[in-house]
This record gives sequence, structure tokens and C-alpha cells, in this order.
Amino acid sequence: MGDPAAGERAGSGEQSAAGERATAGGGTAVAGEPLLAVADVSIAFGGVQALAGVSLAVAAGEAVGLVGPNGAGKTTLFECIGGRLRPDGGSVRFAGADLAGVPAHRRSRLGIARTFQRVEVFPELTPVEHVLVAARARQGGGMLWRDLVRRGTPRPDEVEQARALVGMVGLADAADVPVAALGLGHTRLVELARALASSPRLLLADEPSSGLDTTETAVIAALLRRIQRERGVAVLLVEHDLALVRRAVDRVVVLDSGHVIADGPFALVVADPAVRRAYLGRSA
Repeated sequence: MGDPAAGERAGSGEQSAAGERATAGGGTAVAGEPLLAVADVSIAFGGVQALAGVSLAVAAGEAVGLVGPNGAGKTTLFECIGGRLRPDGGSVRFAGADLAGVPAHRRSRLGIARTFQRVEVFPELTPVEHVLVAARARQGGGMLWRDLVRRGTPRPDEVEQARALVGMVGLADAADVPVAALGLGHTRLVELARALASSPRLLLADEPSSGLDTTETAVIAALLRRIQRERGVAVLLVEHDLALVRRAVDRVVVLDSGHVIADGPFALVVADPAVRRAYLGRSA
């Protein structure tokens, strides 16, 4: 995926095997504890405070929208949750485990998947092949390396599961077409199928409607709801299109200049005068 902006500090990947096991399995979720708990997270770049004491929670199976004006800190928060940035303060917990020091690839294996605003795909691969590569990457054990040197042949059950995921996102008819031949709307569906290949418990979706028309955006909204309701995957959605947010989430959190200024049901949040001033540019 694309690199963070220059000057951003990547999350540390240095960790002993024993430490990795302790961090990944050292937390035990308790009844009532959210799946994702972000507590008082802060981070600054130079003299700019990108996040200032941000706290939010996502319950298992819940869909939450994260909205706000450009520069509010939404993508920076995603990077802290995903492990590509290490916050200056605060904590990120997932399924009861403190993720401090856990690198991004291990967070993915713990059950956090992500799509990106800028589409990153392999143009020569088909949707099915994208899903197969993602599934192999999650399994580890050198299987992905064998795929890359074309020495690993997918098992029939792996191919069947990959086709099922591709079909679920609505690409059955294009399952064996190179992504280079698909439009942007279909390519974003490939990204979602690839994310689901890791069997996530939490999906971080970053601007999935970027560049799409209204029909394609409606397809994305319906698919996110289906992923949540049929697969039980929690969703944290960053999105500027409020119509999509309204359709796809249960609750909305609003960021402005690195601070949470609202958290609640969509209708109540968008009626809040502070939100209208910050996000919509008006107070009434």
C-alpha cells in the first residue's frame, strides 16, 4: 500500500518473538469491552497537533462512521490504529489486547483489515488472484513467497473460497478478468474482497467512495452493510459522502482539528451546530 506522508513516524516493527506473542495474546476481552478501544490518542508532526486526546470505541459487529473536514486527523487516526504510525500518547486496544509495539502486519493477522483511499492493486492479477494472495499472506509460513515465484498452486478449496468472496462483492462475472481491464468501481470492490480474505473482525474503510459515481457509491454502501450484518464484521468508515455514511453506519464520530467534537446517531450528530460549523461550514 502507499507510504505515509514524509516525516510521519512509522510504527515500530522491532519486537522479539516472545514479546510479539505476549502482546498479541496478552489481552483478554471482557464482557462489555469494545472490540476496538482508542483512548486519549495524541500525535504531532513538527509543530502541528494532528490528534489531541482522541478517544473512540467500536463494538463487535458495529459500524461506525468517522467524519470531519479535510485535515481533521481521520487518516492519521487510521494509521495509528493500523500500526503504521505510533502515537505520542494514549493507547489502542483490540479484542482486549494493547497494540503498543505490534507491527502492522501482525495487527492484520489479529483481525484488522483495511482498504485505502488510493487504490493499490496488481493490474495483471484477476479478482480471484487478489483474494488468493491475500489469504496466503494471512496464513504465512512461506506460502506467499512460493506464490510469488509461481511454485505454489492453490488448493481447490482455496480457489472455491476466493470465488465465493469475489461473488459476494458482486464481481462473479469479472472473477477472471485482469484488474487493469476493470473500472474504478469494480476495482474498489476487489479491494473489499481482498480485505475480507483475511477473515477480519474489524474493517477500516478509508474513503471507499472516492472517485465513484452515485450508483457505484450506493453499491459500496449496501456492501458495507452486508459485510457488517451477514459476516459480523465491525466497520470503521472514513468518508466525506454523508449519504453513504447515513446508509452504512450505526453511529458517527466527528473529528475537527484533531479533537472529537461529536459522537452519536447520524441524525443527531449532523444536526449539532458545532458539527455544522466544522464539517458542513454552517451552523443552521
